[in-house]
Amino acid sequence: MAFKVKPRDDLFFGCFEASAETICQAARILQEYVNQNGDPTAKLELLNRAEERGDKLFGRIVDRLNNSFVTPFEREDIYSLAKGLNRIIDHIQGTMEKIVIYKTGKPQDTNIKGLVDVLVDASDEIKEAVICLRNLKENQGRVLEACDRIREYEHEGDRLYRNGIALLFENAENAIDIIKWKEVFEHLETTLDYCEELSNILKGVTVKYV
Repeated sequence: MAFKVKPRDDLFFGCFEASAETICQAARILQEYVNQNGDPTAKLELLNRAEERGDKLFGRIVDRLNNSFVTPFEREDIYSLAKGLNRIIDHIQGTMEKIVIYKTGKPQDTNIKGLVDVLVDASDEIKEAVICLRNLKENQGRVLEACDRIREYEHEGDRLYRNGIALLFENAENAIDIIKWKEVFEHLETTLDYCEELSNILKGVTVKYV
């Protein structure tokens, strides 16, 4: 099936691209805190705004789906992609929210920093793949390569998560610290899982429509 973009498709692709850009911005806000510390409440406020943008973009896509007879690809694929993008934004915000609520302070474990760095890398690949959707037939290879790299980043995240949890139980001085940081570790690992799930959606769209 040929994949052709028509003017009426612009809103869908524009919202996808804006959502992917919001993921990149959110991941870097989290990275800035992990690497430089600063005021966690201020970083959370920035991420709250990013989450609001993500929710609005998701809502625009759903509204357009409900009012469009012709869509660039099947409705369930558009919805899955939009939902997957928004879920990643929500989970990045949720990680910072846990840091603030639990008053963890700046993470000292390099595995936390590594997980956030991997998340930033995965976010960049998501943006690359989403931008390529406008000309999918020409960019099939680029999308598939980006999806493969996202999967590799998720696997690296799993390794960092396991290492971090092992060190946490080995070195933490009290049970409260274990509970706090275990929650942060798990939230980051789940966020990377959602990145991989999104890459599977992108790969499925690529295979289906080229």
